[in-house]
Amino acid sequence: MTDRTASRSGQAILESLLIIVLIALIFFGVLQVAQLYASQAILTYAAAAGARARAVGFNRFMVHKVVHAAAIPTAGALRNPQVQRGAGGAVFWGTASPGRAWAVALHSGEPRSPQYEIERSRIPLYLGTRWWNEMDAVLDYERWPDLRWNDAAAGDFLVRVRTRQDVPLVYPFARAFYAADRVTLRSGEPAEHHYITREYHARLYLE
Repeated sequence: MTDRTASRSGQAILESLLIIVLIALIFFGVLQVAQLYASQAILTYAAAAGARARAVGFNRFMVHKVVHAAAIPTAGALRNPQVQRGAGGAVFWGTASPGRAWAVALHSGEPRSPQYEIERSRIPLYLGTRWWNEMDAVLDYERWPDLRWNDAAAGDFLVRVRTRQDVPLVYPFARAFYAADRVTLRSGEPAEHHYITREYHARLYLE
């Protein structure tokens, strides 16, 4: 191999690496932006659920639980109760390769997971708690402390709720687009001050 051939081979490898890094940067950037848009949509949904709960006359304690339950998709890892992925039927989901798990899920009719079974049984219990100090013992997630909500009256017949959450940037190369490791997302549109508005019709139920 001549020096010129070796030089061309090294240049081709370097150019290929640069292209791969650029493609990965774009790919992970698109994934991160999509994840942030999905999180913002979930926060808007949680605010709408809270506004509806407030509109039918629920107190702040109940609205708090409704908002948090609606925002579970952005809540991160389940902290309590803990999922035992290495025992019983959870062995497969905790140890199978992604391809094998996907193939099984596609042919299982209705995909299930240990965490799904826990959440399905615990969410009604969480919504049924009567005291603030009972909630975390029933159901708790890693990012629930970062979720904030508030409500405001908008006249006699309207209620407004908005949500806010610090969402971590989880994909590689996120620092290439944003200096911090978290982004603060809010529900709704900035023009509406991120509030979701619903008609207050609790009086109709009370009458």
